Amino acid sequence: MKITFKPSGVEYELNESLNLLKIAELAGVLIDGSCAGKGTCGKCKVQILQGDTGALTEAEVAALTDWEKEEGYRLACCTKPNSDLVVFVPSIHGGSTRKKDMTYLPEDFKVEKTVVKTALHIKKASLEYQKSDVDRILEALQQKEENFAGVSLEFHKDLLQKVSNILEEQDGLITLVIRDGMVLDVEPGDTQSHCYGVAFDIGTTTVVGMLWDLNKGEIVEVAARTNPQSVFGSDVISRIHYSNASSDHIKEMQKKVCNCFRDIIAEFEARVNVLRSQIYELTVVGNTTMSHLFLGVNPASLARAPFAPVFCRSVNTFAEQLGIDVNPKANVHLLPNIAGHVGSDIVAVLLASRLKEKKGCNLAIDIGTNGEILFARDGKIVACSTAAGPAFEGAAIYQGMRAAAGAIERVTIEDGEVKLSVIDHEEPVGICGSGLIDAIAQMLDAGILDKKGRVVSAEAARKAGMSENLIERLYSDDEGGGFILYRRKEGENIVLTQKDVREVQLAKGAIFAGIKIMMCELGVKPEELDTVILAGAFGNYIKKESALRIGLFPKVGLENVISIGNAAGAGACMALLSDKERELAGRFAKETDHIELASHPDFQTEFLKAMYFMK
Repeated sequence: MKITFKPSGVEYELNESLNLLKIAELAGVLIDGSCAGKGTCGKCKVQILQGDTGALTEAEVAALTDWEKEEGYRLACCTKPNSDLVVFVPSIHGGSTRKKDMTYLPEDFKVEKTVVKTALHIKKASLEYQKSDVDRILEALQQKEENFAGVSLEFHKDLLQKVSNILEEQDGLITLVIRDGMVLDVEPGDTQSHCYGVAFDIGTTTVVGMLWDLNKGEIVEVAARTNPQSVFGSDVISRIHYSNASSDHIKEMQKKVCNCFRDIIAEFEARVNVLRSQIYELTVVGNTTMSHLFLGVNPASLARAPFAPVFCRSVNTFAEQLGIDVNPKANVHLLPNIAGHVGSDIVAVLLASRLKEKKGCNLAIDIGTNGEILFARDGKIVACSTAAGPAFEGAAIYQGMRAAAGAIERVTIEDGEVKLSVIDHEEPVGICGSGLIDAIAQMLDAGILDKKGRVVSAEAARKAGMSENLIERLYSDDEGGGFILYRRKEGENIVLTQKDVREVQLAKGAIFAGIKIMMCELGVKPEELDTVILAGAFGNYIKKESALRIGLFPKVGLENVISIGNAAGAGACMALLSDKERELAGRFAKETDHIELASHPDFQTEFLKAMYFMK
């Protein structure tokens, strides 16, 4: 059977009985598998344009609306083809581009050359000058570059044959590529002007690659992709369970990330005419699970107490050892982790935010698929993580989605009217994190929600004098009802359900409780908080007033809430461009105290209190 995926046009020949989610994975077509194919999240909806897929399963009957059933929608994880199929897959890539333009390096950051390229004219050997190829190269280097005088360079054994071939074919002009006393490559001719490195931020949801000209210390291009591991679940625990099932699964997860790197690098080649063989340096950050999977290390211990990682220290290796298609001897530097669920991405945030150098009491929150929090008091830093991100990235929200085309990103309720801002100005198809926070804040101010997070009944709303236009948007059902944000002419209305509100309460409660415990650990009172630093795509697009209104973090003046963009990516870039920053990263990781919220005696109490919406 042949399965054709639209709009990509990818075709896959099928010789075994598999569901569409697995077929798409094998074909390289990304479908949102938030629940790892268990049939519970309803996010893997696809439309069958042609072909036979049999009857709906019970899970699909529950997850699909009447309109979706009529239009041929199915859950990919529940559907197996009975014939050739043409399948339409809604895009989930749109939000990945939002991280592309949010990498800001600190003003005081200084670039250092980590990779040196130098062109040399090599004297030919003769009966009177019987030096080896390597010795003649080193002699030429020391004559040209004073800083290499007396320095012993190491040539990797794999380069020796290449050295011989190049010197035979060239008229004595070659370029050496040097890193930390090792010759990474020998290239024919003068290639000094082509020297590149890439910083990668492996987010649970999005992978971002940032290409740098190492000679100039300038960023050249940025590209992003949805993390292809998401087919195995939107959260790290789902991916850990999948990986732990077999060693082949671990290899599969590693390959998916490395292939994602390959695709990003291919985009660089196509857009700015960079040869991948002239990429000599890579830095990588990610949460602790992503770091383990990137190296092909089983992260099973991160899913059970005491959540001890296999490694925390930084790792250096050659690109060829990980199957990354750049210069084979390119150095790959993975920044250190702090603890089981506080990874190298938060260490990178420490670098980019300069949090340790700030005076007073300062908070930094990186809310991605995982919520990681840093609190600093005059250089003393504590860190923790909370399982808050899935709600804010749509995984746990009925019509939640990533920040892609058609996602509601802003909500305003004014004079009884609901006004929406939608990404790419398309008809709404769901709601992303920033829109979700806005909606909750606006519904609180309009009286649609009470402080306990309950959606008011139409009767109570009418008694309170709410406008009829808003009352008409309230609805009741067996799940607790909800509020209609947008009425569609065809298909299901876009709604915020009572369960959605509870998911937000759980997420914001966990974050706020974590902050309170960290403040207590450092002896900080709420009124002593100086600044709140928001990192990541979510932090960049969230409306500060709405975040404060729902109680996502302690109250401070709006002017003291600062968004710093993709700080994890910025920190990865800083480590790419400076060995001093790598040393700082190692020091920060060791000096940061980790608080395990799950075992903290006060967490449950603080969590329950933080679930309320207080003014």
